[in-house]
Amino acid sequence: MRLAREQRVWEHFARTDALWAVLTHPEKAGHAWLVEEFFQTGRDEIRQVMEYVRTLPVTLATNRALDFGCGVGRLTQALGPSFDEVCGVDIAPAMIELAAAYAAHSERCRFLVNAEDSLPFSDRSFDFIYSNITLQHIPPKHTRVFLKEFIRVLRPGGLLIFQLPDRPRRFSPLYSLPFRLYYRLIRPLIHGGGPFMEMYCIRRRRVIRLLERAGARIVDIAPYNAAGREWTSYRYAATRS
Repeated sequence: MRLAREQRVWEHFARTDALWAVLTHPEKAGHAWLVEEFFQTGRDEIRQVMEYVRTLPVTLATNRALDFGCGVGRLTQALGPSFDEVCGVDIAPAMIELAAAYAAHSERCRFLVNAEDSLPFSDRSFDFIYSNITLQHIPPKHTRVFLKEFIRVLRPGGLLIFQLPDRPRRFSPLYSLPFRLYYRLIRPLIHGGGPFMEMYCIRRRRVIRLLERAGARIVDIAPYNAAGREWTSYRYAATRS
C-alpha cells in the first residue's frame, strides 16, 4: 500500500529544513545544524549501536546493511565502515537527493526512495537492519507490514534493531481516540492546518507477537527514550533463524 500522504508531508520537511526534520532539537530549527556536527551525531549513534551489538548473543556478518528511514544519510554513512554495502531507504525524494549528495564520496552507500509499505528487496538480502526515530511517524497499520518485511529481507542469523514507542507516558482524552481520527480531525481544529510530524505507537506485547509470528527470535528489548519525554519507547533486537 502506498503512503502518499506521508510522502507529501516528509517531502515538505525535506525541502524546508531537512537536517532539523531528521533531528528535531528545538535549538536547531531554522537551518541551525552545522553539517559536520549533524553527521557526527550519526557516527556517535552507530558507534554505540555496534557496542550494543557486541553484547548480544549473535555473530553479525558484515556484508550488507539497511538503514530504514535514512533521511539525508546520517546513519547510512556511519554504517559504511562496518559493512561492505549500506542501503538507505526513505519516503521523501528530496531526502534521498540530499543523502546521495552528502555521501557522494562513499562507494559503499546507495539510496532508494520507497513510498510503499513493502520493501523493494528480495528475501534474505541483509545481514543487519537498523531503524531509529522512523517507525514512530508511520501509522501502525503500515508499521506492522514493515516489521514483517524486515524479517522477510533479513538473512538467517542476521540482526534487526529498531525503536518504537509503546504508549504515551501521560493519559490524555485525545489519545483515547484512534490516532488517525485525532490527526485528521481534532488536531487541525486545535493547531491549524499544514504539514506536521505525526506520532504513533504499538504496544510492546503486540510487537513481540508480530515478530515471533513472522519467524523472528527476539534477543533483547530495552527502554530507549528516543521518542522524547512524552512517550514510553523501546529498542528491539531480533534475529532470524
